[in-house]
Amino acid sequence: MPSAGRALAIARRIGSTITFGIVVAALSGCVMDSENLVLTQSQLEERTPFVPVSVGQAWVNAPGMRGVLERNLRVGAEQRISLVNTTTVQGDNVMMLRTRNGGMSSYGRLRFEDIVSRFGGLPYPFTNLTSGDLQVGDDGSGSYFWASQTLGGSVSCVLGLRRVDRGMRQLPGDAGVMDIVLRNCVNGSAQDALEPLFSNSIGVAPIASGSNGESRMLSPLAAPTAGLVAITPASGPSQ
Repeated sequence: MPSAGRALAIARRIGSTITFGIVVAALSGCVMDSENLVLTQSQLEERTPFVPVSVGQAWVNAPGMRGVLERNLRVGAEQRISLVNTTTVQGDNVMMLRTRNGGMSSYGRLRFEDIVSRFGGLPYPFTNLTSGDLQVGDDGSGSYFWASQTLGGSVSCVLGLRRVDRGMRQLPGDAGVMDIVLRNCVNGSAQDALEPLFSNSIGVAPIASGSNGESRMLSPLAAPTAGLVAITPASGPSQ
């Protein structure tokens, strides 16, 4: 049986090892689960199920919301909002939102590939979409990125991407940014399909105009600086 001094030394070594493990996990983007196992972000997502919450707890006020699923990912949270689909296009109309905790300056550029990976790939009919296919629009509250397809002559499907930060609106919990992905197919125009992505749906107020009358915003694709840049809307849907 070890002496009291030796037992204390062993306990200290164990404590140091656990502390070191926690530090390494934090620096590498990993988290500790309830059994003190170090998990990567992808492992955490595999272990964390969505749970249903009321539509009233949705982080946005998009038209046509039918149900909301939510999960806590420790470093942020995620909601998947199902939207009404009156078309015969395969797949669901869905709005996917993911927050990340911390200061805004730590997130860098909004990268198409990163968002696609975090949300589990692209939905039909955009499975072969690339970043070069995206157009940029501005609704007076900032930029959004989108692509559209017309199916059957009267059905418009859109894929929309947008980043919102806590300087634009209040975000859930300790979130610094919220990334949004929209897949929406409607019997109507691309503008109709993009409605859930616009500022009146996501709770962002219009930004004041600059001295030259142009709307000014922080570009989600810009490096993390405090500089303001002017965004010129692309031709196509805008609000």
